[in-house]
Amino acid sequence: MAAEDNVSDDRLASAVKAMEDLVEEAVQLYELDKEKVNVIDDLYNSLKVITTYLSFSVDLHPKLLNLPEDHRIVLTPSLDLLIIRPNFKSETKRFDQLSLDETSNVLKYAIPAIISMTRTDREIKNKKVSFLREGAKKLKRLPASSPDDLIINDSSVHVENLGGT
Repeated sequence: MAAEDNVSDDRLASAVKAMEDLVEEAVQLYELDKEKVNVIDDLYNSLKVITTYLSFSVDLHPKLLNLPEDHRIVLTPSLDLLIIRPNFKSETKRFDQLSLDETSNVLKYAIPAIISMTRTDREIKNKKVSFLREGAKKLKRLPASSPDDLIINDSSVHVENLGGT
């Protein structure tokens, strides 16, 4: 009977060890979930500053959120996801409320799209600023350097007294 007790003790010890392992895994998973929330909050807050400044909206493919093809999704500058159903009813979902997979999918798609829109906007603004800079350079060639000096002081212009006195 001592052999049976020994086998039973081994099984109990194995069961206790398995429970300890389960607790350890659960604690690590809990800590990862907490870290995930903090990382997503940091990401959301930082990204929102940039997207709000840029003011671009991005159309997203419905499969990024595991939705049917007949849905339309727009990522707004405030990082809200506007989901429009086929019946034209809509709902809003905050970016920081997405699952990890959805968050990754949206970022993989939206970030390159926003970069492309930003580059295009920068190129357009750069051309406009260059045009204005060139115009300002041309205007600086005028002999007068202040607005007061722009008053015509041509001695050949005579102003006659048109009044009767």
